[in-house]
Amino acid sequence: MERPYDGIANIDQTSNGYQITIPAKKHMPVIAFLSLWLVAWFIGLNFVGGSFVKDFFNNGNSGLEFDRLFQVIWLIGWTLGGLLVIKTLSWYLIGKEIIVIDREQISIARKNDIFFRNKIFDLREVKNFHIEEEPFEFVFWGRRNDLSLFKNRGTIRFEYGFKTIKFANDMDQAEANYILETLRSSGYLNSANFD
Repeated sequence: MERPYDGIANIDQTSNGYQITIPAKKHMPVIAFLSLWLVAWFIGLNFVGGSFVKDFFNNGNSGLEFDRLFQVIWLIGWTLGGLLVIKTLSWYLIGKEIIVIDREQISIARKNDIFFRNKIFDLREVKNFHIEEEPFEFVFWGRRNDLSLFKNRGTIRFEYGFKTIKFANDMDQAEANYILETLRSSGYLNSANFD
């Protein structure tokens, strides 16, 4: 017989409200793929970067010929792609979402997520809290050609002005319902936040 699922979130009541800590879900096929991609990325960066530096010191700075210009553009794009993969891989390995809610505001932070800045929202302006589970799709060789690997699939959502804010990335719907019901029954969220 299956044991009931305990969930991934830790919900701690503080003196001012609640702190919800949600570790990033470990998608092992994605982690393995990105790790292998990083090895290839490093080899490519070493090969082309080393060739560029060697050529630069041997021939001096005799203008930007087409092949040198192509190498510079390639190195910039390759480096940016590698940084995006490093950011994503570090998130999947050690990332955590930390949501803090009190009577006046809700803040969303992502620990160990490079380039993410903490966001604070006024609870009086937060509307339409709801659950919307978005499935994780990662296709190696298929028709799917978007960057769904890198986007936020937050299960808990609310509207803030004309923007939908998402958090609780990759959380099951049942656990997300439990969290919202806990916040509603405790009084930190009221009916105005759900309309």
